[in-house]
Amino acid sequence: MLHISDTIERTLVLPATRSTVWQKSFATPEALASWFPERIDGTFELGGTYTMIWGEFHCQCRLVEHIESESFVYQWHPGAACEISKYPEDQLSTVRFTLSDHPEGTQVLMVESGFMRIPEDRRVNAFTENNGGWDSELPKLQKAHAI
Repeated sequence: MLHISDTIERTLVLPATRSTVWQKSFATPEALASWFPERIDGTFELGGTYTMIWGEFHCQCRLVEHIESESFVYQWHPGAACEISKYPEDQLSTVRFTLSDHPEGTQVLMVESGFMRIPEDRRVNAFTENNGGWDSELPKLQKAHAI
């Protein structure tokens, strides 16, 4: 049985410099869409709201941190294709990608937090969907940087 907690955490080591990982995977909407959603529409700038699109699944996000070669952070309502305004702001989860040097290239730490703030009737579904979602999405990031 899956244990529901406040966070989902995954770590990858990519055989590339932080600058390369940043430029290829996080710097622009096109870079992010090269491995994560199929495409991104909207305002991809600090404080801006953009929509990540996977086929019929659309999820609105707010960019809250975008520090070159260091961190990419956004907030969204996990586990549901919805707009930022659909649920209260205090129920948003925060997804943080942190890039750091590693002897084999770049370590990417992904932490999604805030699940315990989601009401119980949505929490299990949100956590379960995103926990499995990261297991299917992050290998795409690994593959994008394979040697």
